Amino acid sequence: MPRVLVAEDDPAIGRLLAMTLRRRRMHVELAADGAEALEALQQQRWNVVVMDIMMPRVTGWELVRWLGLHPEHRPASVIVVSAADREMLRDLDPAVVNAIIFKPFDVTQLGAYVSKAAEREEGDRRRARLFQSL
Repeated sequence: MPRVLVAEDDPAIGRLLAMTLRRRRMHVELAADGAEALEALQQQRWNVVVMDIMMPRVTGWELVRWLGLHPEHRPASVIVVSAADREMLRDLDPAVVNAIIFKPFDVTQLGAYVSKAAEREEGDRRRARLFQSL
């Protein structure tokens, strides 16, 4: 079951994302802000992280920078969900951030995108195991 960390400081949006992804048979944990997300990233391995940019304590910008410096903690896919100005978000590190989805968003489309990202990562792991066994 894919493991997804959702870092969102708006409780209603966080619950909506978690519910949508759980319906797609994903294990979802919520981080109420960037500091909680950073702690979760250090403690566990995640397949996908869905994060807001504008969060208290530790911002999404800081999380992206940290993931850039600590690739051993980086999930296969990092998806930013934000209401920030598009121009501002162009500075996000493309080596870390795989997609940017702007608020307001279609929750069904976001769920499908996260599912595809998790499937892609699982396929990559299966191929790696196959090659290791040869």
